[in-house]
Amino acid sequence: MVEVGQVIEIKKDKAVVRFSRKTSCDKCGMCAFKKDDMFVKCTLLNSLNARVGDSVKVHMGKGYVLTAAVIVYLIPLLLAGIALLATFAFKEYIQFIAVAVALVAGFTAAAIIDKRVIAKKKGFRPTMVEIININDGGNKDNE
Repeated sequence: MVEVGQVIEIKKDKAVVRFSRKTSCDKCGMCAFKKDDMFVKCTLLNSLNARVGDSVKVHMGKGYVLTAAVIVYLIPLLLAGIALLATFAFKEYIQFIAVAVALVAGFTAAAIIDKRVIAKKKGFRPTMVEIININDGGNKDNE
């Protein structure tokens, strides 16, 4: 998968790239964010020496996208389901607290797994492949 984003910050040898949300998100309405406020930021190796304001193509391996989705959605959902089943015989407020704690633990576990395990595997880390200039559609020369 290749996405186009804009470099918004440079940190030593890394670049923070902001990606706009997809147009299909406009029809969903599930988020509490305004249309103009919705974006995703990703910090990656600045292998092309991009500068703030540059638009870059970023390649995200197929495994990265699928694995990230599984980690972010499946782990918290699994833990919440286990908590619900474990507290089935208790009152509703105890079930609610157990599920809430399980969700927090699941998102924490997902963040730790992503930062410490998945991001270090080759082919899972997003990489810059090209600096582009959207205004004229041409390639930007690397100096």
